[in-house]
Amino acid sequence: MLLLTSTSDKIQVVTGSASSVEVHASFVDNASGTITPGRTNTAAITTATTTDVVGAPGAGVQRNVRGICITNTHASASTQVTVLHTDGTVASDIMGVTLLPGENLTYSEAGAWQHHDAQGAPYAYSPPPDANLGQTGTIAETIPRHLCQEVNTTVGASGTLFLQAIYLRAGTLVANITIWSATTAAATPTNRFFALYDKNRNLLAQSANDGANAWAANSVKTLAMTTPYRVPTSGLYYIGVMQAATTIATIKGGTSKTGGQLAAATPTLHGNSSTGLTTTLPNPAAAITGGTASIYAAVS
Repeated sequence: MLLLTSTSDKIQVVTGSASSVEVHASFVDNASGTITPGRTNTAAITTATTTDVVGAPGAGVQRNVRGICITNTHASASTQVTVLHTDGTVASDIMGVTLLPGENLTYSEAGAWQHHDAQGAPYAYSPPPDANLGQTGTIAETIPRHLCQEVNTTVGASGTLFLQAIYLRAGTLVANITIWSATTAAATPTNRFFALYDKNRNLLAQSANDGANAWAANSVKTLAMTTPYRVPTSGLYYIGVMQAATTIATIKGGTSKTGGQLAAATPTLHGNSSTGLTTTLPNPAAAITGGTASIYAAVS
């Protein structure tokens, strides 16, 4: 609650620019047990100024402010509004927002402030989107494409599952996985899968076997999941890639480190997992042996 307990106490609204701000306030006065309700409607504030919106109570009266509604009724101009409590000497900032046209700021008798949009809906915090400069249509990447140095990375060996960490937000629909080969093409491929695993290496989605299809050097390969997977919880997931071939394609990735100790710390970020694979993927996958180089992969 907001209390005015002296003849100098007031509630003020500071407007930052010319607009049209209207204020309503409701309060009750307590004069030695005699309760008297009151309210004030402040005429539209159209300039950058400080305006009294709840006046000081009389001597021996305690004024309890029960509600305030501050509305920007201007058709096009926005303004910063700041609510002050002053005792006549010291003014304390209580709340401040920028009100777009049609928006309002309300104070309830429970002491809560709420900023509403022009349709009356409460504002809700929306986190900034994850940085993603991937190819058109991609929604998440293992490495930001603009930072990927396109190192010629050999992941595992024929028949070895390589797992690469990726952060996915809840609600993301993983329908496709895209990976770029580097300078070595796949030679005589027989089996190839892209897959999505959870942080405990449980298989969530996988492509059909890409089998003997070619994968040329320096070329993109996108494989669809047989059943698209909707991410239920934001967090760590793994992109899995398994190739069986006489020579597996190298993959574009990040700079190889001299040691993999940091990447191998829990949770492991990338490395080889299950071995000896042919036409099926493991569920769950084996523990990851931390590697020294990450790969670029994206989901769409």
